Amino acid sequence: MWQDDRLIENNKPTPNEQLKFLKHIQQILQSGTFTSTYKFALLISITRLAIEQGQDTGAALHLEYQDIAEKFIDLYWKQSLPFQFNQYEPFTIHQSTGKQAKIISEIQNAQQQFKTLAALRKDVLYWNRLKRTVATTVKQMPVVYLQNLNGQTVEFLYCLEDSKQSLKLLPKVMYCLRQFSEIIEELCQKRWIDFVRLNKQNLVVLDGLPDLDEFMFAPSRNQLGQVADFLIDLQQCQCFYCGKSLKNSKYAVDHFIPWSLYPADTGHNFVLADDKCNSQKSNYLASEQFLDQWRERNHLHDRLITQEISQLGFLTDLQRSHRVANWAYKQAIENEYLVWLGGSEKKLVSKLIEIRCENKVII
Repeated sequence: MWQDDRLIENNKPTPNEQLKFLKHIQQILQSGTFTSTYKFALLISITRLAIEQGQDTGAALHLEYQDIAEKFIDLYWKQSLPFQFNQYEPFTIHQSTGKQAKIISEIQNAQQQFKTLAALRKDVLYWNRLKRTVATTVKQMPVVYLQNLNGQTVEFLYCLEDSKQSLKLLPKVMYCLRQFSEIIEELCQKRWIDFVRLNKQNLVVLDGLPDLDEFMFAPSRNQLGQVADFLIDLQQCQCFYCGKSLKNSKYAVDHFIPWSLYPADTGHNFVLADDKCNSQKSNYLASEQFLDQWRERNHLHDRLITQEISQLGFLTDLQRSHRVANWAYKQAIENEYLVWLGGSEKKLVSKLIEIRCENKVII
């Protein structure tokens, strides 16, 4: 039995199977029927959860519907707020071709009582009730119809019959989601934006709008400003990377694991950098020296980071952040990414990081 389990875990998809998987994703996004944006949210959610909870093996993965619901709430919270453009009155973006999507309406009801996602999470009863409601909608709608192509169901992500209690990703799916997360995120966000922009209920206001993606998917600048206020004290007014004083400098909150690799905010991923370092690091992963420094900081100040940044509405889970880092650096090694050394220097990522990942030092 143990040998069978190991065989399943190590049975990674072949290159042809991986290509076939990507083609299925492409077919869903290009040829699938969309009456709401739920399918985009589901694909993004299971991809992010595969990174956070999975491994680079060919094994199956069970995802709890409440975990998926939490991702949905994260994705839709900002999009449920009133959107204002030029001379138009603020209005809510329609995420469905018919009446407003139910999840949007549920989140808007919550927003009448809670100004921030952080405040909502603190009310455990309301938060859990909302997650249950969203989870029910996810099970009844996008989970049932996501794999439907031209009237036929192609079960390449999960088997519907086996996913009544939790969503059971089929063997090899977890691996593919982790491998192709950047492509899936980019495709889903682009199609999501197109759906919203071309929805006739939004068309009058949104037609030609250049920065809809920033409103829908970029982190809130106000919230990042509050994160900076916390980090300036935590880092003793020094740049995380070069160590120079930030007293008379412009600075920015940097995603240590770049947003382009993993477009979700987690509290332990934030560091404060002066403008020069922030610009030079850009979308690169940082070198192993900075990785060790970041990991050490997180372990040392875990309780404080969790306490302060969670109040601003960001998820603060040390293990989750470090699992994402583990995944990101493995991707870098496999795909021969350059890492940033500081200043203008870059190099190919070191194999030493892979050894540390395998030994779970990062986690």
